Amino acid sequence: GPSDLLGRAVHLVDMEPTVRFRVLIDHEVKKLTLNSGIPSTVDELVAAIKEQFAITTEISLQHKDEDFDDFFTLTTTKELKDKDTLKVVYVPLNITLTLVPQESTPDTSSVCSLSESVTHSDGSDDTVILSPSPSERQNPWPAVFPIPTFSHNTELALSQGNEIYLSDGTLLTSPSVKADILERLAEAMFCYTAYPNDAQRSAVAQALIEKHPCLKEPGSFNGIYGWQQSLKYKCGNYRTKRKALGCPELLINSMKYKMGDDRKPAKNIKKPKRAEVNYLPQHPPGETDSSLENKRLDLIEASKKRDVKSINDMMARTYSWRRMEVVAQSPDVAKLKERWPALFEPFQINEEFRRCAAVPLESMFMSQLDKYTPKLLDLFNSKSGVVGQRIKNLLMELIQDPSTSVVKKRDVTLRCLIEYMGESGQELISDYYMQLHRRKKQSSVHEDLKMHNMQIYVCREPDAVGIIIEGIPVLTDLGNLARACCLLLGMTYALNLQYPPQLCKTFEVFQRLFVGLDTLRPKPSSRFMTLKNKLLS
Repeated sequence: GPSDLLGRAVHLVDMEPTVRFRVLIDHEVKKLTLNSGIPSTVDELVAAIKEQFAITTEISLQHKDEDFDDFFTLTTTKELKDKDTLKVVYVPLNITLTLVPQESTPDTSSVCSLSESVTHSDGSDDTVILSPSPSERQNPWPAVFPIPTFSHNTELALSQGNEIYLSDGTLLTSPSVKADILERLAEAMFCYTAYPNDAQRSAVAQALIEKHPCLKEPGSFNGIYGWQQSLKYKCGNYRTKRKALGCPELLINSMKYKMGDDRKPAKNIKKPKRAEVNYLPQHPPGETDSSLENKRLDLIEASKKRDVKSINDMMARTYSWRRMEVVAQSPDVAKLKERWPALFEPFQINEEFRRCAAVPLESMFMSQLDKYTPKLLDLFNSKSGVVGQRIKNLLMELIQDPSTSVVKKRDVTLRCLIEYMGESGQELISDYYMQLHRRKKQSSVHEDLKMHNMQIYVCREPDAVGIIIEGIPVLTDLGNLARACCLLLGMTYALNLQYPPQLCKTFEVFQRLFVGLDTLRPKPSSRFMTLKNKLLS
């Protein structure tokens, strides 16, 4: 009857249709499906995205506006519709810290994210604001390059050009318009990297003609080849301009800054090779070499007093000075530990990595490791041959105790991963089972590993995990292997160290898969691509 029809109509109105969003996170484009329809508040949508993509740090959202073809901060979900594009933006947080006495080990199963809750041993609270220096880049290279707004005249010409192109296919060819576009694009690309590679230039050219189809090139096989070439030369010219203004990451490759045998234009070029965003930034406004060297000396005093707030402020302030030392001089670890003692501590390694690569380290590494663990374990189980046998021996721990902790599962997964990538776990991890007092045990382990270049040691009963670089213990009492692997990756960025050649495939997985710094150049290895394709299939 009518009442049944009315009831059914009300039920249909109540049923929210499924919506899908295109979500840009760091370098990746992902799909989000919400079966319960569009959330009523922005907070609910943020919570859904954080849960779906295992994001543990604070984020805000931007929404792509069709009228302006640009991203704006999302303040309400009322304007959203199916298939809209959202962009995740990491919020610069108020960082609050907990002081832990040196002897005790914090609960290492929890991940050190960008905001940690804090209380001092005397019960007082302290909040440390860590905001990036204005001279540093804030974001890694985007998944979709945002084409900037050009000069007023150029925008008018493009608007008319696009209309004409859509009506009769006529392309816009104007030297003055092209010159302005190239100048602004080179400037916009420099906001992400001083040395864009072929793939990045191609992505910019592609984004340009998608936004302004009238700029396609007549006679070009893909409509963008000439733009790619023009951008290559324009970026070179732009670097020359910036070098004249004293940009450190360009000056370091000038002949007059090179030493002895390196005094050749193409010899020992120092530039980012692993998606470092702030490889060699300028000093903060108002600072000079000598003022920052004085801050470094103050920092040593603050380290002795364990003045956390001052240490964090000065570490952020002296980043450019530290990078100059690390990149230009490549000092050994012993010297760096003497000059920058505050750096050799887990929280500071997390912060240094975020300054360098513009992504969080531990929260990202652990969430991605946990996300891929089920599929990785399936791949390990199906591996045959000699490597398969070695992996099965490692997996026995999980088979015997299926309800094992997350920490144990991460440990086994990483040990299996090294073997699966065709490398040897013994090259990275030294296990010790001596029944000695903890402190005595660690010092004898440190003595034993003096000749190792890069090693993680894992002691059992009592447990102790630490990292050795160039024979020197750089981090101790880390609690578990996964945290040590993650912080070792962070140390290679903080100290500008190369990956050990016998473990480069494993570190490639740490970098590209677990922290998402999957650069297009240098190209990923075929072994990594095989693993990635299997994980995503």
